[in-house]
Amino acid sequence: MRKIQCEACPVRHQGWICDLSAEALDEFRAAGTTAIYKPRQVLFTEGSPTTGLYLVCHGLVKLYHSDRFGRDHILEVAGPGAVLGELPLNGDQRLSVSAEAITESQLCFLQRDRLVAFLQKQPMTGVRLIAALSAELALARRKVRDLALKGAESRLAGLLVQLARATGDLESGKRLQLRYTRRELAEMVGVSTETAIRLLAKLKKKHVIGIERRDIVIADADKLSRVASYDEAET
Repeated sequence: MRKIQCEACPVRHQGWICDLSAEALDEFRAAGTTAIYKPRQVLFTEGSPTTGLYLVCHGLVKLYHSDRFGRDHILEVAGPGAVLGELPLNGDQRLSVSAEAITESQLCFLQRDRLVAFLQKQPMTGVRLIAALSAELALARRKVRDLALKGAESRLAGLLVQLARATGDLESGKRLQLRYTRRELAEMVGVSTETAIRLLAKLKKKHVIGIERRDIVIADADKLSRVASYDEAET
C-alpha cells in the first residue's frame, strides 16, 4: 500500500483540514508523521501517556478495552476521517483505550506540541477539530443509547451499515471483507458469539445479507438500513 498524500486524500475535504491553503497544508504535513499499519498492528495501548492525536486517512481501526482477565472488548470501529487519541493540554493523562488496525490503514500522528503550535496559526482549523471531536463524543453517546434501546439484530445491522460506509457507499451487492472473527463482531454489538452467529443467519434468511466464507455481502441495502434504524422503545 502506498502512502496517500494530503492533497489526494479522499476524506480531506470532509474533515477539519478541508480549507487549508497549499502553504498551510505544508505546515500541517510538517506537524504530523504518516505511517502505514498492517492488520492486527497496534497503534497505541491503554495506560500509555497521551502524546497527541491520530487522524485516520485510510482503513479501519478498532478501539478496545482489556479487562482484568485479559479479554478485549471492542468499543468502536473508526474509519477514514476519524480522530483518535486524547489531547490534554496539561497534566500526565493516560490513554483510556487501545487501538489496533483491522485492515491495512494509513494514519497521521500529530504530536501535541506541534499540533497546538499549528492550530495557533490556523484558529478556524482548531474550531473544526473541536467539531470533529464533538462528533466522536456524540457517536459514543449514540452507541450507549443503542445498547439501551435497540435490540441485538438492529445493533448488528447498524454495525454492518457503519462498516459499509467506512469503506465507501452503502449499496446492494457490496462485499464486506471482514478482517476479524465472529467473536470480535459480537463484541462490537455487545452480544455473545453464539448470538452474533444466529443473528447473521437470521439476516441471511431474510435476504438482507449473504455470507460467503468470512465475507458478508449486502443483498438489500434499503432493508438493512431499516433493520438498523428499528428502535424497540418505539414498539
